[in-house]
Amino acid sequence: MRANLLTAITSATSTLTQFAVSQELPWAQNGDPLYRKNMKKIYVDTPTTEQSTIIYTFEKTRNVDEVVYTCNVYVAVDAKNPPSQTNQVIEKILDCKGLTGLVSYDDESDYSVEQDEDKLIYTIEFRSNVAT
Repeated sequence: MRANLLTAITSATSTLTQFAVSQELPWAQNGDPLYRKNMKKIYVDTPTTEQSTIIYTFEKTRNVDEVVYTCNVYVAVDAKNPPSQTNQVIEKILDCKGLTGLVSYDDESDYSVEQDEDKLIYTIEFRSNVAT
């Protein structure tokens, strides 16, 4: 999922010169995530999974389960002087929701913004629901 999102986001944002896609994971250095230090860089995290049963059967081995894969993408910008392409980059990233590489019955993407001191931190969340 992460590799497909990286490829899709890199392609989708290639014409936006104010932003770059990092191949690195958004790890933390001295407790501060890397995306907070390197503004205007797009970081794709590793996906997480959550499994639950959606249809129970008499034979437990035949239950229908749902696995939700979630992958977060982060980008930080200067709150006082955000780049002019900020809205475009968020829209282009959100448009990559169907390109996760998973065969799913529902793909979703959404984002939130938080202000941390002089930075705006965008967290874009991709969710793919897969029945097993």
